[in-house]
Amino acid sequence: MSLPYSRDFMLSRMFAADAAFDGLFYTGVTSTGIYCLPSCRARKPQAQNVAFHATTAQARAAGLRACRRCQPDAFQAGVPVEEAQLMVALAGVCVAEVPTVRALGQQLQVGRSALHRLFRDHLHTSPGEWLARQRVQAAADALLRAPESSAAEVAFAVGYGSLSAFGAQFRRVMGVSPQVFRQGAGRGGWTVRLPVGFPVPALLRDLARDPLSLTQQVRGHEVTAGWRLPSGPRRVTLTFGSGTVTVQVASALTAPDALALHHLTMRALGLTGEALAAPLNPSPVQPERAPPFGRGLRVPLVPDLFDGLIWAVAGQQVTFACACALRRRLVARCGAALGDGLFAPPAPEDVARLSVNDLRALGLTGARAAALSRLAGQVACGELDLPGLAAGPVGAARRRLLAVPGVGPWTAEYVLLRVLGFADIVPAGDAALAAALQRYFALPARPDAAQVSELLAPFAPQRSLATFQFWHHVHPRGAPHDH
Repeated sequence: MSLPYSRDFMLSRMFAADAAFDGLFYTGVTSTGIYCLPSCRARKPQAQNVAFHATTAQARAAGLRACRRCQPDAFQAGVPVEEAQLMVALAGVCVAEVPTVRALGQQLQVGRSALHRLFRDHLHTSPGEWLARQRVQAAADALLRAPESSAAEVAFAVGYGSLSAFGAQFRRVMGVSPQVFRQGAGRGGWTVRLPVGFPVPALLRDLARDPLSLTQQVRGHEVTAGWRLPSGPRRVTLTFGSGTVTVQVASALTAPDALALHHLTMRALGLTGEALAAPLNPSPVQPERAPPFGRGLRVPLVPDLFDGLIWAVAGQQVTFACACALRRRLVARCGAALGDGLFAPPAPEDVARLSVNDLRALGLTGARAAALSRLAGQVACGELDLPGLAAGPVGAARRRLLAVPGVGPWTAEYVLLRVLGFADIVPAGDAALAAALQRYFALPARPDAAQVSELLAPFAPQRSLATFQFWHHVHPRGAPHDH
């Protein structure tokens, strides 16, 4: 592929850092061995050290590597440069060496307002919350995997300046103290303290939304669930008390199983992120209206990531009752039986072993059977990294999901909101959301996708929570809802 411009012209555009020519040619710098976009803000090379290339592949063939600052490969792949730069920068962050948000901004070389905007736009959280959860997760991992280390040694190793700060932040994020968390692994569980005002009745209604579920059974204030842990499927009991929930399995837990069990629990409770639970104004659009929202309502996530994909595909263009029935048939076919009619959700490997015809025999259409088969195969072989997608950025997760044939905008947005846990998602094509907005705002007709997006815009950056609360609003109290 030949270059479309003269060398002198391309040099002039490179020295001007002209973004209008990004992607039309690439600047190779022979003295440093890198290639850049014309708009790259790095120090410009001398003209004699520049060789231009028509594509990134040509630049790599010349022995050059991509610039980490302007991310030319990401640009050519359609990835926003800002997003790519943020993720490269975060990959190099060692939380033990970044004590504050200010230090994080200094390491990423951005100011305070830009730092907050980057995290809000691409990760749907604040830099402070991201840093806190990264540090607590590192501490939790060390508490279980390094039993010879004291809690104080762990605290200082992951970057805490005081034990009081460590204890307070650990309890806020994990719901237990560091000592109780470590001891709980040997006892098969913990009693997790819930935030003040936690809406237990609303959560129990959500967990019981399929009353015939094979994977979880709700009886009063006790939930029995089948969850897949690293060592295999286990029966898990969640017992809700006054401001607490006791999480228990029948025997002691290995470190990987304990970490997974706690993570699954926090997902099921909707306690994985601050932005998913923060209070909303009654209606930024019509503040005089009575609020439809339950106080303290959270966005509980599907605990098992792959099970979330099953829910999403089963729910494409069918009623909720039909989606539940389809999922139950799949669970009965290849879930892990735990006794007394309880199953753990199917593993991706188990679903991948089924043919498309096998899935069609369970009631899925040909298109949905093919989509689920592709998703299962990609997750099973590691091509589709669900934990990686959940870590962000949201744009990369959305693009990756939409790249799977059979995954359209509704499915992708549902997965982003209800499975991966991003805080500012709008499933604009969702019929139940449109019905709820029509009812709440007394609209003469059901809003279309553009109108749904417009009505929810004032709720940013918490549109996932607003969406979930509107879903609740469209159903009478106590009735099962369809998401």
